[in-house]
Amino acid sequence: MYYSSFPYGFNSRQQAFMPVHPGYMAMPTPTPQNGRSPFPPVNTRKFNASANRFKQVMNEANLFIGTLTASDDFARQLMDAAQRSDQQEVERLVRSTGVTIKYNLSYTPSGIQIDFSNSDAQNSCCSLRMALGW
Repeated sequence: MYYSSFPYGFNSRQQAFMPVHPGYMAMPTPTPQNGRSPFPPVNTRKFNASANRFKQVMNEANLFIGTLTASDDFARQLMDAAQRSDQQEVERLVRSTGVTIKYNLSYTPSGIQIDFSNSDAQNSCCSLRMALGW
């Protein structure tokens, strides 16, 4: 690392940075008042529910990836439909893998991006973005 007499330096992208020193605190730590924590008690119920819903998203994404990796013919059909900008055929092919959850997809000459979402009107917790190049 290059050291200079100035408190600021530049990294490899020529962006200014301030070195972090062992005793430097970026943000003050909240102090307890009356011996109690300043934060509300931890409740993991919603966090666990989100994790369980995300498992469903992962399973759906696995259906798509499993079909894609198992079949060169499927991959060829998907790429061909995308290159022809045949949105209906691309959607049909994705659904043919067994995907039942909501998703948004976009494709370019260099790849495809699919955003799988398990969100509904009551719960908006989980999404997964898959970007694959070709």
